[in-house]
Amino acid sequence: MIFLRFSLPGALLLGLAGCAPAPHSLTVTGGAPIAYQCANDQKVQVSYYALSDDSLNFIKLALPNGKDYTLPQVVSASGARYTDEHEAVWWNKGNEGFVEVRGEQGEWQSAYTDCKQQ
Repeated sequence: MIFLRFSLPGALLLGLAGCAPAPHSLTVTGGAPIAYQCANDQKVQVSYYALSDDSLNFIKLALPNGKDYTLPQVVSASGARYTDEHEAVWWNKGNEGFVEVRGEQGEWQSAYTDCKQQ
């Protein structure tokens, strides 16, 4: 009978050696701001981003009222929809889009409509 003797730290290192994840670094692509001219002569600015492994697409939405939002892309039937599900939504299809925000009673309201990419 053979007995092996390991110290606890050594046994943990041996046990974890096969479980350690391979180093992986993500990068972010995109970010060039795109201006959209909306109804009532208002402009919104959207910067589109994606993680290098395609696990997440998101935007930075800058509104004329000075508010900025970072919104992840979520499932939509047509076009692209970005929302935090709490404060703001950016919907776009092709070169057009619109913004909705939550009203005082919690309902979604159109804030910036008929937005066309410049």
